[in-house]
Amino acid sequence: AGTCRMSAGFMGDLGIGSLLMEKRDVIVTLGALVGSTTVVKTFDTLAERGYMEQNLSRKLIHTTCGPLFILSWLFFTQSDSARLLSAVIPFVNGLRLFLIGSGMVEDKAAVKAVSRKGDRTELLKGPFYYTIVLTIATVSFWRNPAGIIALSIMCGGDGLADIVGRKLGKTNKLFYNRSKSWAGSAAMLLGSFLLSEFLLTTFAQFGFLEGQTTEDALKVFLICAVTTVVESLPINKYIDDNITVPVTALVLGSRIL
Repeated sequence: AGTCRMSAGFMGDLGIGSLLMEKRDVIVTLGALVGSTTVVKTFDTLAERGYMEQNLSRKLIHTTCGPLFILSWLFFTQSDSARLLSAVIPFVNGLRLFLIGSGMVEDKAAVKAVSRKGDRTELLKGPFYYTIVLTIATVSFWRNPAGIIALSIMCGGDGLADIVGRKLGKTNKLFYNRSKSWAGSAAMLLGSFLLSEFLLTTFAQFGFLEGQTTEDALKVFLICAVTTVVESLPINKYIDDNITVPVTALVLGSRIL
């Protein structure tokens, strides 16, 4: 009888523990949703009111939201449902883009901030792919070095390449792709590597990953270099960078890390 009572008590503790973990994950999810919405709405408003250039607003959303989302992974528990709850965040943002881009919901500020030319259907391309990749990577590469690196490159590196390329790349175009520049590619390589190393080190300090070695850093740099080359190729007219860049990083990272 005593053993049964102890077993029942143990199972009860497990149930309470699981409930508390799920509750915490729900709170983190809601907090991250509010945070991401606030960031996006801030850039939407700045672009709509003319305080920020449209292309700059679009890329700042691209560059800031992803890394902040990855950092939110640190605050989730080890429960099996954590990755699914976290994936709700980019999924909801993707749903928002789909509704606006398809015309089901009107949001002129969002269209102006996220699109290149003010066409709402642009939201169904690069920005929508961006949220799909974030969602899939969260579920499939949760707290995984390959996933963290791939998203760092897509968000930080690719976004930075466009910002720097527009400012400093007018006189140093790539000979094989005149829409890209050496300045933009250099910014992508450096930004991708630094952001990847920062996030990997941060996750290691929180105990989710092992510490980075020099060999690990060289592998990260190789992944960043290869994806920088892929991003520079004249293929983005056919396949969006938000697909080719992270997929390349995930495939390569899964093989060499």
